[in-house]
Order: sequence, then structure tokens, then C-alpha cells
Amino acid sequence: MHMLIATTCVFLGVGLVGAKTTSDNYSFMIVGGLSASTEQCLTVANGDVDMDGADVVLEACNSAIAAGDGRELWQHLPNGQISNVVGGKCIGADGIAVVLTSCDGASIWETQSNGQLKLGHEGEQCLSQKGLAAGAEDVAAHSAISASGSADAAAHGANMAVDGASSTFWASALDPEGPVSITVDLGGEKKLSAAEIQWEFPAKAFSITTSTDGVKWSEVFATDSNVLSSSNVALGSASASKVRIVMHEAAGTFQGHSVYGIKGLVLRASRLQSIVEECAAAAKSNDARDKYFETHVSEFAPCSSKALRSELPSLEAARTSLASVVAELVGVLPKIGSCRKAVDFMSSGGFSTMHLKSTGGHMRPGGVTSRMAQNVESQSGINLDSAFALIKEARRVILVARGALF
Repeated sequence: MHMLIATTCVFLGVGLVGAKTTSDNYSFMIVGGLSASTEQCLTVANGDVDMDGADVVLEACNSAIAAGDGRELWQHLPNGQISNVVGGKCIGADGIAVVLTSCDGASIWETQSNGQLKLGHEGEQCLSQKGLAAGAEDVAAHSAISASGSADAAAHGANMAVDGASSTFWASALDPEGPVSITVDLGGEKKLSAAEIQWEFPAKAFSITTSTDGVKWSEVFATDSNVLSSSNVALGSASASKVRIVMHEAAGTFQGHSVYGIKGLVLRASRLQSIVEECAAAAKSNDARDKYFETHVSEFAPCSSKALRSELPSLEAARTSLASVVAELVGVLPKIGSCRKAVDFMSSGGFSTMHLKSTGGHMRPGGVTSRMAQNVESQSGINLDSAFALIKEARRVILVARGALF
């Protein structure tokens, strides 16, 4: 049950003041009957509750609540429509896809005795799900992939970035002139939630771009101060059929040569898509994906989530500043040729070979982190593991520099 304590934060919604509902216009979560390891709720993808065309998706209820943006909160309107409490948009059908639309003329939904949600006045169409199972999948795994250059196509070809093997990796040619790119063709449009890159030879400066047609590309991430061997990038719910990683500057050298290398590239996307289909056909599913149940929500307090998000720009600015300083220091270390300790460090497998390891979460203060706390981090775009890894790397670099100078 979604039970959050009311605060002095004022929340306004249809039929709501201060997050309280009236008896005839209550708010609720729509819990799916789909078989899954965790309870699934119907939510607005990426929390885009005020955006026409935003996907309505099944998401783990705990994750949706942790987002704190009301993506999982719904209410009935007098004419039979179902509206998001926060954004005021309604659930509608666009072809077979289920999305948010303006409530003017939006779909009417009828709750059936068997748990189905049927489109009113539009034949025998019911809400269901398309896909194998709940959760996310790696859509890059074994996808078609190409690179603008490789050191050795047989030993380190582009396909080795997505083959799932920890012993193989893609590597660019040594000392490449200009940017190097690696492109993944997903074979169809996907809604991407995250990109994860395990670097063999990291790029200090790189960007991630996406395209739905292979012609027009949109940059969704860029950095010029990466010093870690693992990059995790939240993508919201970006639509893409192709993804390209463009590397502009190497973070280190290999035997005196600049080079890029990717050991593993993961692109995560939801396995399911909310659709409407013939009610009789939907009822034949063996995992109850066509069944939905309302769970009453008495109160909703968005203050804590808003306060957290208000601090995120400062956190990102601090992270970027630290990464930039560490990257500059890494670049200076090889030039301290007169410092024996720096030379010893560089020759013993330090930054020149870029064997930088992330913490994997082991640096988290206080031991084990609760699942809800991890959900809050994920939904807010916070990657504390990466932040702690950066702090650890900064400390290591500073100690090496101090050892070389004193």
C-alpha cells in the first residue's frame, strides 16, 4: 500500500488539495496481475506525467514510489477516463500503444469483473502487455555492431564489445586520428533506460548519441573528464533504433600509444510495452498480463523527492569538477619524468595502461544499502557507486602525485 505521510508541502491535483482526496474522487495505483518477482504497477515512463505521448508502462511498484513524482498515481474522472493525479493527462490508446493524452476526448475505460480494463465504446479491446516478461533486458547483446576502426578485426573486432565475454574486448587502432565511433543497430526501435560501458582502455572524452532512423542523431550524454573504467548513463526512456558512442580523447596510453577499448557495452530497455488487444485474446495469456487491480492511496507527499532533486545539480557540478581536476592531474603525471616514484608508478601498470577499477558499491558508507534507497538513487539519476569510485580514484591519484613531489 502506497502510504506516504502528508507534510506542509502543498500538492494540487484534480480533486486534491494538500495530497488529500475526496471520497468520490480518490487516487489509486493500478497493480498489474502479471507474474513477476516484484509487484508491477502501471506508471508513466520516466515520470513524464504532463507530456502528451508519454508511454504508460508496467514498472516495479517500489521503484515507481521511490521516484516520488506521482508517476504511479491515478484517479477516475466522471466520464470514465483515467487521469494521472499529478500531470492531469489521461490514459489513451494510440493505435495499439497505450500512452498519455489530453483528457479532452481521451479513451474511456471500463473495469470488468474478471480484472480486465476494457476500452469503452471502442469494440472489445483490453489493456495488456506485449513482450516476454517484466523487467529490463540488454538489447545490445549480440546486436549488429560496427566501428569506425579496429586494431585487429579478428582479435578485437567491434562484436567483442557485445559478446558478453569478460575475456574479449573491442580495441581501436593505435594512435587514431580524429574521433573513433562504435555503432549498435538494435534492429528496431527500443525505449532505452540506461547505457553501461565497461572500458578496457577508457575514453576521457566521449559522447552517446541515438537515432530512430540512422539519419538524424541526438546527443544524450557527453563528458570530457572520464577517469573511470566503468561508465553508467541513465537514458530515461529514450527512443532509439541505433546507438553510437563517439570517443574524442583517450584517458591514457598503452605502451606509449593512445587507444580506445570497450570490454562490454550494455543497453537496457524494458521487455514490455503496454498495448490494447482483443479482450478474448488477452485473456488467454498464461501470466495474467491482462489483469489490473486498483490499490487505494490516501496521501501523497512529494516534498522529500523535490528537495532531493533540487540538490542534484550541485552534486553533478561537484562530480564534474572533481573528475576534471583528476583528469588533468592524470595527464600531468607522465610528464614528471624527474620524479622516481611517478616513473615507477607509470611503469608498473598505472594510468598509462588505464587499469582503473570501480568500487562495485563496496565503498558505500554504512554497509548494505536498502533496496528502497537504491530505488530512490536509480529513479533520481544518482549513481553513488560511480561517485564513490571517482572519490577513490581521486585519492589514489593525489597520493601518487604527492609521492612524486615530496
